[in-house]
Amino acid sequence: MKKSKIALTSTLLAGALAVTGCAQIPTEQGGDPRDPWEPVNRWTFGLNQGFDKVIFRPLAKGYEFIAPEPVRIGIRGIFRNTMEPANAVNSSLQGKVEQGILSLFRLVINSTVGVGGFFDVAAKVDIPRKETDFGETLRVWGIPNGPYIIIPILGPSTLRDGLGMIPEVALDPNTYIGEAWFTWPWWGVKFVTIRAQLLPVTDLLQHTVDPYIATRNAYLQNRQSVIQEEEGITILTPQDLLLNPLDYEDEAEDAELIKKEKKE
Repeated sequence: MKKSKIALTSTLLAGALAVTGCAQIPTEQGGDPRDPWEPVNRWTFGLNQGFDKVIFRPLAKGYEFIAPEPVRIGIRGIFRNTMEPANAVNSSLQGKVEQGILSLFRLVINSTVGVGGFFDVAAKVDIPRKETDFGETLRVWGIPNGPYIIIPILGPSTLRDGLGMIPEVALDPNTYIGEAWFTWPWWGVKFVTIRAQLLPVTDLLQHTVDPYIATRNAYLQNRQSVIQEEEGITILTPQDLLLNPLDYEDEAEDAELIKKEKKE
């Protein structure tokens, strides 16, 4: 498995949905300097939990039940393929022009031979995927991380990464299709796909003493791990799924990581 950025976000969008369980406000709340807006964030986190319990998690469980694993992997591949333009632009803006060109090659190969990305043919011809986002681009440009925030529906982020989601949406090809009958179902299926992939992580967080703090720590740690990965330091944890669930294809391996974490 590999790890990379946050989805709708992306991706995604992804870590955004780790909102299961009941958040209880501890007496020491507000003690983390990375989270100066904790009272408001907790309120939003609770709101997201409510939506997740009633709507998003049941949809994700239903999708997981009716769609075989190979189909789910293929659908995730299609969504990942549509993120290649953003990968190309952000890599170039970060000074990694060669990686940006490779992302465009991946887009062309997987959009044609790979049937829209359902099959990752580019990886089979040794063109690996390198996902990045505008939040990382802003970091390269020297923009500070800013406070931790919870975005309604989308979930955990930071001020910098949250602002970075705006150009990410602008770089998604689906934004320009223009036909509501296609656009809205597309976003809906992408949303449910990411939520389904996050089920092992959210189930794990549900059993923590304080899901809010567990989610916050996992998100901030994983964003830091992206920087470390770029510097050649790889630290893989079960919560890496929270960062970008679309990047994980081996669900059996994911399950083993989660199982191992529970035992520990």
